[in-house]
Amino acid sequence: MASADNSTPTCPVCHQADQVKTTQAAYTSGVARCAPPDMPTRNISMLPYIGAGVVLIGILVFLIITLVASGGMATSFMGIFLSITVVCIIGVLALSFYAFQRVVRGDAETTLQFPAWDSAMATWRSLYYCSRDDVVFDTKANKVVTSEQFATLRASGEKVARRIQQSALASH
Repeated sequence: MASADNSTPTCPVCHQADQVKTTQAAYTSGVARCAPPDMPTRNISMLPYIGAGVVLIGILVFLIITLVASGGMATSFMGIFLSITVVCIIGVLALSFYAFQRVVRGDAETTLQFPAWDSAMATWRSLYYCSRDDVVFDTKANKVVTSEQFATLRASGEKVARRIQQSALASH
């Protein structure tokens, strides 16, 4: 039910519209419990892989420079040492590729969560908040949204993420 003087709906508890605002306006004004659903993200760190590779290559380059500068290494041993260095560089490149693939996979999993998040955001935008009664309500059903229902709406992206992870584990 909308009030006669404007398009703001009336609260289903107090049946007045003067203290009613959208959940977005309520959140902006400082009502923390009206926070929107969290955008799905994945934090996959490449730093351990890349850092270990940089340290390994740095040590090998340092050893090559110091051994060549000192001139105390036999030519045959130098060839073996350079071969080991090249193999280590290739290994670090392979490790970097693996780390990058993990990031790409995480981005793909996050992309699968966006439709559920978009749906949760659309529902969140359609809800209203009454400051007088401190309630969130749905104008379509003309009913108060409980704290548990609102928490479920906010966590909808997390549920999708868990379902994706479970299906991925089941397929292996």
